[in-house]
Amino acid sequence: MELLPSQMAALRVFVALAGQLRTPPAAGLADQVRTAVYDPGAGRWRLCLTRAQMESVVYGFWLHRLTGSALEANRFGRDYAVMHRPGPYEGTGVRAVHLGQ
Repeated sequence: MELLPSQMAALRVFVALAGQLRTPPAAGLADQVRTAVYDPGAGRWRLCLTRAQMESVVYGFWLHRLTGSALEANRFGRDYAVMHRPGPYEGTGVRAVHLGQ
């Protein structure tokens, strides 16, 4: 998976706030963010994520959207066909919708 610099910045904030969130980032996501590799030719960060981590990223972008920037969530939804849809608390608090499936 590849992320734009603005998406990576939003993801780093989400991971940094882990201890303050009702629903923390998925296990291992912080390590993936920390070890991400930047591709200067593409201008993107490269990460290898599990499905649970990807859904956690979507949730983090949704939280970021609440602060006023929808760019990161919208771009991720277009690129990877997955978005967060808020719903009733179901244990994890994360409800990702995989578009086109």
